[in-house]
Amino acid sequence: MNDIEALAESQLSDKHYLQSVTHLGDTRSIVANREIYTSTGMKLIGAGMQINSALYDRLLQHKLVPPLDQSLTVEDAVNGASLVEQATRMMQEDKQLALIQSVKSDGQTLASVLKQVPLNPAIAFKLTVMRETNIELFKRSIFVALVSIYIGMKVHMDKNQLKDLATAALLHDIGLLHLDPKLLERGYKMSEPERRHLYVHSVTGWMILKTYPEYRKRVLDAVLQHHERLDGSGYPRGLKSGEIAQFAQIIAVAEIVASRYGSDNDAYSWSRLETILKLNLRRYGRNLIPCLKIFYQDEVEAPPCSEIDMQAALEKMTRISHIFSDWEKARKECDVKIPACAFIDERMSNLKMEIIDAGLNPYVEDNQLFGLEGDAEACFDARMLLDETMWQISNILREMQRRWPSVDSEEPLSGFKAAKAWMGEVKTLL
Repeated sequence: MNDIEALAESQLSDKHYLQSVTHLGDTRSIVANREIYTSTGMKLIGAGMQINSALYDRLLQHKLVPPLDQSLTVEDAVNGASLVEQATRMMQEDKQLALIQSVKSDGQTLASVLKQVPLNPAIAFKLTVMRETNIELFKRSIFVALVSIYIGMKVHMDKNQLKDLATAALLHDIGLLHLDPKLLERGYKMSEPERRHLYVHSVTGWMILKTYPEYRKRVLDAVLQHHERLDGSGYPRGLKSGEIAQFAQIIAVAEIVASRYGSDNDAYSWSRLETILKLNLRRYGRNLIPCLKIFYQDEVEAPPCSEIDMQAALEKMTRISHIFSDWEKARKECDVKIPACAFIDERMSNLKMEIIDAGLNPYVEDNQLFGLEGDAEACFDARMLLDETMWQISNILREMQRRWPSVDSEEPLSGFKAAKAWMGEVKTLL
């Protein structure tokens, strides 16, 4: 077992999920459907016993046999019918989901495919915990499933493929239930150790599902790989192109759409989706991205471009230009045989080409933005492009930290000193 799998294994018995389950028992009936023992054979819980927060400390001290999810029954558990009810409500209430609500394939609707997802009692229990303790995550999982099914229909998947795709998409983030809930709060700034826990959630989800025979290999692969990217910049294994399962690629693209859901759910927020996709063509499937055009094809009136907006855009363009120019200098002193150097060089090269393809030259500081004050749409597009570029550069630093955790603390090799200095400069510019 490698370090990532060991960390994921430890998450399966962490206190956070147990706390969610036992506290849920204070407001909803949760009953042991069998006797629960410790790993040494001592009986902890009798069949029929109510589970609540009073049992938390007792349960936390032991490894439970059978596992908790396989031993409990909760009232009003998630099932196929309740999933369809929730999905239908979301498609009626959300403007973007409404765009795909009527799509069909071989007589199947998005909701009817979702209803076919196999939910054994243990996984239904887990989804119920998700629904009751983190409704945002539950809705987002359904959103990803609906968009994934839509994409699957657009690329002409058959009924069995759609069923497995829907299953993987609905359950892709089930491993997040085993994280400290504060890590999922908007605006929370994670430390690097906390971010490492987040990075293994796909492995945790894979470990949970592989226990049950109804979840086929292509479902497991999709859950494990949904954060992998075609250019190798993803996790947990840094797979590339043909190494990544098709289902995982679809879920990854669907997650881009879902990232717009429930935040600034307005026309301008969805307009940014097009910009995000332009700068991620090398990370996501080019054949899948056109399927998303329905979500941003409506023409919207761009907001006015104020002098303050223009000044902020010019300042960002200047910082971006410095970052790229400084990297060109640093790379001359980098030894590309050092994996970290090669990684930065590849990612910066790809980002440069994507920015140029999108209509900006990252080496020109500001004159390409002159004259946009009177063109609200062009100004708005440029501002979104600059914001996404800054995020992409930040992401390169995060990927460096994930792949080489000691990069900030250890004395760099001679062939990496310039790259490390560049990273420090970038942090001050972001």
